[in-house]
Amino acid sequence: MAGQIGYNRLDWENRTTEIGYWLAAEFQGRGLMTAACRKLIDYAFDELKMNRVEIRCAAANARSRAVPERLGFQQDGILRQAEWLHDTFVDLVIYSMLAEEWQRLR
Repeated sequence: MAGQIGYNRLDWENRTTEIGYWLAAEFQGRGLMTAACRKLIDYAFDELKMNRVEIRCAAANARSRAVPERLGFQQDGILRQAEWLHDTFVDLVIYSMLAEEWQRLR
């Protein structure tokens, strides 16, 4: 298995979703996750009629953060010590894209 990607949650009332992903080291750097995210973002806006898509990444994970940055997401802020990862709390950077912004980027 190369990795995984999916919607972590779907908030139908507020038309918001969050994408989460993981990719094994030997598959990184090939654009696979960026392409997969693009498909899930398209589906979220076009089919699910979401207004907002979020991606949350560990602040120290430069490769993970590069995906939403490459896709044109805006950094909204940092959640301090928001996730327990590898026996320690890590800060999470929240990125977001709005439907109207995604439409302009396409």
